[in-house]
Amino acid sequence: MNNNKEALRKKDLFMVRDIAKKISGIHLNENKSYSANLKISRILKDFDFENINDYLKMIESNEGKYKKEEIISALTTNVTSFFRENHHFDYLLRLLCNDFHAEIMRDENIRIWSSACSSGEEAYSAAMTVAEALSECHLKKIKILGTDIDAEMIRRAKGGVYSKNNIPKNLSEKFDKFCIFFENKFSFLQYVNDLVLFRNLNIIDEWPFQSKFHAIFCRNVTIYFDKKTTDILWRRLTSRLHIKGEIYIGHSERITNFEELGLRPIGISAYKKVV
Repeated sequence: MNNNKEALRKKDLFMVRDIAKKISGIHLNENKSYSANLKISRILKDFDFENINDYLKMIESNEGKYKKEEIISALTTNVTSFFRENHHFDYLLRLLCNDFHAEIMRDENIRIWSSACSSGEEAYSAAMTVAEALSECHLKKIKILGTDIDAEMIRRAKGGVYSKNNIPKNLSEKFDKFCIFFENKFSFLQYVNDLVLFRNLNIIDEWPFQSKFHAIFCRNVTIYFDKKTTDILWRRLTSRLHIKGEIYIGHSERITNFEELGLRPIGISAYKKVV
């Protein structure tokens, strides 16, 4: 077997880095390049490509455009869980019950964006939070948009079926209220499902919607980006927040120029738009 299938040479890593940046905005530093090395080598082996050049030519062709999904999946880590960083959902509950309560009572549209939703757990956690905060008659104008660059993750999210093992032990009663159980799996009640809409989206591309949001989850996304791309993304996301709206980010992320963007910190890795 060709050695290129076992490990990518340094120049091959530069090629992977460049195409990752082009199609996804992902910036591979040295540590991530090593991880990419292993994952892309596995793809070459599985699909019997002789070398990285053949693979990159294929995904750049019209016939191979859907194969770009493989390289995106290989370069990102879909670590997610229900109510991960649970304090953010506490903030969302407070936001709905206090800051936007009057708008909800007037049946105005309320929009929440899970911008890197992976396989859907974050968006459904938001949906359960909404369903817990509001009576069913006020849910009709609430919509949660879940987007992710990985098309396979979006397919799983749309399926909406999860293992019982994914339920946090301290939150089992919440899931009992909003879920249907069968065998060792569960799905959500229809009115919870109706709150969520999933779409495949590369967050650094143009967004195919003009709406503003009352809350945005963008957690552990900028860890893949360089500073320039990160700064642009924070600015774009903030421009899509309503006044009083909130953005929730990953525990290792920071919006360093939050005042310039009209934000103020409100808790752990969370900011409110005030201007």
